[in-house]
Amino acid sequence: MEHEELLQQGETLAEEGLVEEALSRFEQALEASPENPEVIESVGRALLGLGRLEEAEASFQDALEIDPGWAAPWMGLAMLAMRRDEPFRIVHYLERAIETDPDHPEAYVELGRYYGLMGEPALARATFGRWLRGHPEDADMLINAGLTAFDAADYAGAMGFFEQALEAAGDEAGGPQKSGARTFRANTLDMLGRYPEAVAAYEEVIEDSPEWWEAHANLGICHARNDHPKEAEAAFRRGLRECPGSPEIRDELAAHLLAESGDLQEALRLSEEAVALGRDEVRHLYTLGEVRLALGDEAGAEEAYRTVLLLDPEDPNAHLELGLLHEQRGAAAEAEEHFIEALKSDPGNPRTLYSYASIYYAADDLETAEELLARALAADAGYSPALSALASIRARNGDYPASLSYMEKAVEAGERDVEHFKSALEFAPLRDNPKFRTLLSRMKAGNTGKD
Repeated sequence: MEHEELLQQGETLAEEGLVEEALSRFEQALEASPENPEVIESVGRALLGLGRLEEAEASFQDALEIDPGWAAPWMGLAMLAMRRDEPFRIVHYLERAIETDPDHPEAYVELGRYYGLMGEPALARATFGRWLRGHPEDADMLINAGLTAFDAADYAGAMGFFEQALEAAGDEAGGPQKSGARTFRANTLDMLGRYPEAVAAYEEVIEDSPEWWEAHANLGICHARNDHPKEAEAAFRRGLRECPGSPEIRDELAAHLLAESGDLQEALRLSEEAVALGRDEVRHLYTLGEVRLALGDEAGAEEAYRTVLLLDPEDPNAHLELGLLHEQRGAAAEAEEHFIEALKSDPGNPRTLYSYASIYYAADDLETAEELLARALAADAGYSPALSALASIRARNGDYPASLSYMEKAVEAGERDVEHFKSALEFAPLRDNPKFRTLLSRMKAGNTGKD
């Protein structure tokens, strides 16, 4: 079999998510054509997809030795650097890809989006601008520029890019570029607080392209965000009728039912279907885990989160959820293992730090617990669980003024667990304290929606 045929088979398998099988085909192609840079680069991509980073890097370097003027191996090295979280190398490799092939749009997209992710909106805009100066009608690049601005909460800037993209996309109302740009524009209207306009914009997309699942899903999210849960559910259900093969709408409807205390058995069925249709989508597995947990199926929830780790062994949220499950079972050592793994990838996550601190709190190591809680507050000064926990620690140490100070900050941040503060033994000496009683009243008022 010629190497071209093996290469094509491998690409098809890779597109279907069968990376091991794809690698096998690419390696067979490599045996047939060992000096072919296209085959070597394909092997590198498959190795990267399997997390075999050192081997992938060697393949990309080998491809560059044979063809130093080809952008694809530089892109591969950039993707590898992203996996390793090496900012300088990411930018360097993407710039080399652009230098090698200035007409390679993917390099500009990746570099612009990366700058946006790193909180450098000016550099992101400049990167997209470099491409758009020569290709002002590139709707895809305008959409990517808009999405980067949107992610940076620059909604006015995002609106400008999406409207330019709509003009560049031409007159075909139901085309993917136009439908995408119109949907993203509607998202932006929602974030700008223009709810009625956003709803009308989503409905226009749906009227022209009822099969465009993104519009249905985002319309439902828009309704839910604006406190219209019935309209949200109706939008998701209509979307499921119009797009019966969509795992995304199943996932959104399942998450909505869970949030609104709806039919959990239906939510379970929908989330299981979403996973079956789009197993490689981590968020579907998260929804499945959450629904199973709500139904009391801890083993099933654990299975879902462990499946996430099979797809991404470093996923911090899966490690956090598994840590919480172990903590609830009293398996402190296993919980700590997962919390540490979560913090490796996301060291400033206040929920993880708070959860990790709770292990030390339960073991009466208040000093270590307080250190972790201080880190949580450094990341989010208004994280109420950490503030409440610090109030407890200070009360246990007999430092009641500091305890009341943290308690007040917790209430201001939204703490409403009146029963905890009323019943916890460390607060017993404060039960007749006027400030303590006032703070309890404020929590009660918050629970009933009164000022």
